[in-house]
Amino acid sequence: MRRGDIYLVDYGKSRNSFEFGKKRPVVIFQTDKLNFAVEEGIYDYCLVIPISTVEDIVTDDFRIEIKARDKLEQDGFAVCNSICFIHKKYLLEKLTVLSEREIMEIETALKDVFDL
Repeated sequence: MRRGDIYLVDYGKSRNSFEFGKKRPVVIFQTDKLNFAVEEGIYDYCLVIPISTVEDIVTDDFRIEIKARDKLEQDGFAVCNSICFIHKKYLLEKLTVLSEREIMEIETALKDVFDL
């Protein structure tokens, strides 16, 4: 697991309006030091950015387009204003990897989200 990997996640049944409640791809976006800790069983959580196929005019500045490739079957958008932690047990399988350009675009969007 590395920063920029896209995994399929099973969020399970939605319990409130803040949860996604279905399977969807996410971008792993934490430091590789934490990713190593997850792989070694030392740490149980991953910082992820969900990918949605739905466009949203209001949050468009915070969405980075991700084209389908490898096991990622549909084009979508990394929703950078919905970054969250999930337990590693929800990770199902690795789908693909972001390009360096896409990672840089997400970094820029996150700077805008956090006003850095």
